[in-house]
Amino acid sequence: MKVIRQQSFAVSMVLVLALQAIGPAQTRTDSSVIDGFSAKTSDIQRQFEEQFRSVPQPATAREELRRLTSEAHIAGSPEDYATAVYVRDQMRSFGLNSELREYQVLLPYPRTPSVVELIAPRRERLQVREDIVAQDPTSSSRKIVPLYNGYGASGDLTAPLVYVNYGLPNDYDALRKAGVDVKGKIVIARYGNSFRGVKAKVAEENGAIGLIIYSDPADDGYAQGDVYPKGPWRSDSSAQRGSVQFLFIYPGDPLTPGVPAVPGTPRLRKEEATNLPRIPVQPISYGDARHLLQPLRGPVRPKDFQGGLPFAYHVGGTNDVRVHLKTDIEFVTKTIWDVITRIDGATERDRWVVLGNHRDAWVFGAVDPNSGTTAMLELGRSLGQLLKSGWQPRRSLVLCSWDAEEEGLIGSTEWVEEKASELKEKAIAYLNMDAAVSGPNFGASSVPSMWKLIHSAAEAVRDPKTGKSVYEAWRDRAWENASDSERYDENGNEKPAPRPRIGALGSGSDYTPFLQHLGVPALDMSFGGDYGVYHSAYDSFYWMSHFGDPTFQYHVAAAQIWGTVALRLADATGLPLDYTDYGMQLREFVNETKRLANRKKLGEVFDSKSMLAAIDSFAAEAEKIDKRRRDEVKDSDNKSAQLRRVNDALIQAERALIDDRGLRGRTWFKHQIYAPGFYTGYAALPLPDLRQAIEDGRANDAAAAADRITDAIKRAAEVLKKGRE
Repeated sequence: MKVIRQQSFAVSMVLVLALQAIGPAQTRTDSSVIDGFSAKTSDIQRQFEEQFRSVPQPATAREELRRLTSEAHIAGSPEDYATAVYVRDQMRSFGLNSELREYQVLLPYPRTPSVVELIAPRRERLQVREDIVAQDPTSSSRKIVPLYNGYGASGDLTAPLVYVNYGLPNDYDALRKAGVDVKGKIVIARYGNSFRGVKAKVAEENGAIGLIIYSDPADDGYAQGDVYPKGPWRSDSSAQRGSVQFLFIYPGDPLTPGVPAVPGTPRLRKEEATNLPRIPVQPISYGDARHLLQPLRGPVRPKDFQGGLPFAYHVGGTNDVRVHLKTDIEFVTKTIWDVITRIDGATERDRWVVLGNHRDAWVFGAVDPNSGTTAMLELGRSLGQLLKSGWQPRRSLVLCSWDAEEEGLIGSTEWVEEKASELKEKAIAYLNMDAAVSGPNFGASSVPSMWKLIHSAAEAVRDPKTGKSVYEAWRDRAWENASDSERYDENGNEKPAPRPRIGALGSGSDYTPFLQHLGVPALDMSFGGDYGVYHSAYDSFYWMSHFGDPTFQYHVAAAQIWGTVALRLADATGLPLDYTDYGMQLREFVNETKRLANRKKLGEVFDSKSMLAAIDSFAAEAEKIDKRRRDEVKDSDNKSAQLRRVNDALIQAERALIDDRGLRGRTWFKHQIYAPGFYTGYAALPLPDLRQAIEDGRANDAAAAADRITDAIKRAAEVLKKGRE
């Protein structure tokens, strides 16, 4: 192992001093073997990790976030370019190779502030802007973009108003049962329970001519706690900007689906893009929404339609309440800037561990995304120090600061589409950290092959609040919040706390093109908390320094855990990708889907026995290749060729779950196990084509989808089998 040979006496002294500096709270005293390493190399790896984790500091993290949030920097703006140059130059100052990569993409901007006006029962123009907060100096900036929803259409219309709850299909079903028709009307929906672009799509499908979206205080306001600036929750003038691009059909530049938005690429006309809404969409605050909702007549709300404003909600649909909505959106082809930083591997340069976080923000973006950008800069600083001490990773590390994520995962998608052939061959994993810090509560989502890796990395990092490991704090919190049936057996005895659960990946961040378009194993991690200023002007340095992470210690912890995962993937002799958990998760998905089909009277439309048999074969191969990997790591010097085959199989098994034909009606998404749901947008819909067909009652499509999933699982099993032969 090249890292071992490069360790010098000077490096050893640096490590000793680093271990002394961080003290016993952070020093690992156990002698356990790190997955993917031998006993000997585990000790050396642990020393490098401790050195790495000693570098990030709250003071430098604080200053980086202050710099990144000093001005509003929406994608494509001069201020956005300035942040790209800042990140690039910081990475270079750490001794890393860093460059800008440009793309030309279609972006939407408001020409003029939108108008939302009550016409009847009285005439009243709503504020549709956020108040200046005296305590928050950046809230008075003239560069704050007006409240708007990216990619909503321009329009000037007046119509009756209908309240549609969360604006999802079941809500419109409830309205039809109540005798309310939304065709030709403006609808108002509350944020939550789905991606905002889904709300626009469903409004269109039901014949609405315009959509207003607001944050209800029951979900995101005073019902949750004190509002800003007294507390962290959304105040009555605050509203959520955000894209309404149909990400669940395809993300990225709307005019170049599947190919990079670079000079020479043929482009669609805007009218041909299938991922853009055709109706005006406008966000407002709950302070403004009150003026629209309170006078509504018509039926009293259906079940679960009541929000947190202090009156009984009605659904409207009559001429008693009419609204004027005017949006004026300009669509412009603009340059965006990804920042790509590379550290070449010593012995496996053609194997890449990719880390990513976006940099653009709707306004200042202290949490979303620049807590992640700050963590990445601290991570880059740490890697630079390791390189100066003589370390070099076995495999290459690629650190990516994405642009235009907020509009539709654009910077990451265009880079992935441009580098698709290389990534299919070289990418080991993609590690995402978007809104890295909004509080102290760690959580993660990933493919199952990285569950154990995430847990082990969380064990190695200290939780600043409790002094325990991040893993212990995460496990304890999950156990405290578990139901009695989960915590106690039938005799009333408390069960042992299980491993903290890691969620499934849906969409809404930059892991989407890696996993769901190419089949690169992916994860997403963050420290969460009470965060009520999402996509508002108040997601600011003031908010972070008073509520999200006043000490900036969780920014340090975010960099530490992100880097620990990356270092283990970059330096392990045998890649710590474990597919035994994948088999268990697949069984859960199939059994859950079978129960859904039975409830829908479609239990016989797909062959679950064949699917479960394929999963059994896959699980058996996962156990065999994991044993082979562990055995060979113990004596890796003599088995480099076999380990290479094992490692390649562990990388390619996820690729085997890709079907190049894509999902039904949205062929950009190709992963057969993980995709966002058509009507969830953010949340994952496991076994997506099969689940959607069952939900829609399409028996023939369900059978075909089940066959594709079974074939994909068989392909993955075959890849694992060949890797150990």
